[in-house]
Amino acid sequence: MSKILWEASKERKFNSNLYKYEKFLFRKYNLKFRQKYSKLLQWSILNIDKFWDSIWDFSKIKGQKSKKKLTKSKVFYKNLFLPKSKLNFAENLLSKNNQTKAITFVSENGFREEISWKQLNKNVSKIIKFLKKIKLNEKDRVVAYMPNNIQTVEGFLATTAIGAIWSSCSPDFGTNGLIERFSQIKPKVLFVTDRYFYNGKEIDILERIPQILKKIKSIKYLVIANYPGQNYIKKKIYFRNVVVFKWNEFNKFNSNIIKFKYFDFEHELAILYSSGTTGQPKCICHRAGGVLLQHIKEHQLHCDIKENDNVFYFTTCGWMMWNWMVSALASKASIVLFDGYPMYRRDDLLLKIADEEKITLFGVSAKYIDTLKKTNLSIKKKYKLKNLKTICSTGSPLSQDGFEYVYKKIKKKRSFGINIWRHRYCFLFCTWKFV
Repeated sequence: MSKILWEASKERKFNSNLYKYEKFLFRKYNLKFRQKYSKLLQWSILNIDKFWDSIWDFSKIKGQKSKKKLTKSKVFYKNLFLPKSKLNFAENLLSKNNQTKAITFVSENGFREEISWKQLNKNVSKIIKFLKKIKLNEKDRVVAYMPNNIQTVEGFLATTAIGAIWSSCSPDFGTNGLIERFSQIKPKVLFVTDRYFYNGKEIDILERIPQILKKIKSIKYLVIANYPGQNYIKKKIYFRNVVVFKWNEFNKFNSNIIKFKYFDFEHELAILYSSGTTGQPKCICHRAGGVLLQHIKEHQLHCDIKENDNVFYFTTCGWMMWNWMVSALASKASIVLFDGYPMYRRDDLLLKIADEEKITLFGVSAKYIDTLKKTNLSIKKKYKLKNLKTICSTGSPLSQDGFEYVYKKIKKKRSFGINIWRHRYCFLFCTWKFV
């Protein structure tokens, strides 16, 4: 007989998003599941049209929802959900515009900065004006070769706000890794950071740019950002036939309240890539409506993310979990970005950040948990982690020893659940919840 690892208290259960969603379905469809998850799951499978329609309403998506919920096809990928519905992906992520914290950035060297929702809206507005000034059109491609920092998120939001298509690679990909990906999609604009740091080593990115521009001739505009907390690298590099801007030049533009244009539910949002283990990486284009609803469903119903939560995932902007983490803004949660080596100068660096930044959802890989286990660190003796509600592990399957380590060494009260996610990839996603 299976052992029950954890069961929510009545208070925790009745305050959960999943419980509120069940009540919402009763009001909308007169459905009664009596807190039986298996029944709710079965209903969602058999009524996919009503299910996704209800996710739109429950999460209060900003947009225009059509009355038609589903256009069926015998070809799986030609099924259309919420056809003729319209929305703007970025508008839904810029879900607040006040002085509370939206994004925090922490570098391995300890540099920290944060911006409010109000400042985030202003910064995105300025980048939008720049993109319109250079006559970037809908469905033009904007690519980024940047670390996981605030500027990268701002570039993503501005790009998607005007209906252009985003794609990003992290600097650790190397020049050839970037070229074999971006050369396939013919980008018009390249955002790049002048350098990055890893395990105490400073790595120059600008010296790679001439080769990138030589191989990807579609790039007409180059925008160079300085690494957070650092001055721009002072060196002369020749960039062939492109217009060069510095990120701080965006400040020349006035910020205004953003007027969001609505695009089709199936409008192209971002291009991600397969791993490249079986030849050249394959481009995978993700659509705005599907990504938004899928992420919100996972965030709110699976991970119980709520307004003012503080979401962290150890990722680079070259991995799909970066997109997943950034989408947490749509649930009015703030996000915490980390760039660098996760064990720089101390094995528990990320847990130290989780404690100091009052992180509520802490996302890492199975490999990271296994590495912590080998150090035999007892995290719960050093850090209270009072705000931590959920730990997520994704990527490769986590070993049994890894589970036991989390239970024994990180936080006492816990639960474990497995979901299989399908973002056109399949992978194990493990979740611990704490009370």
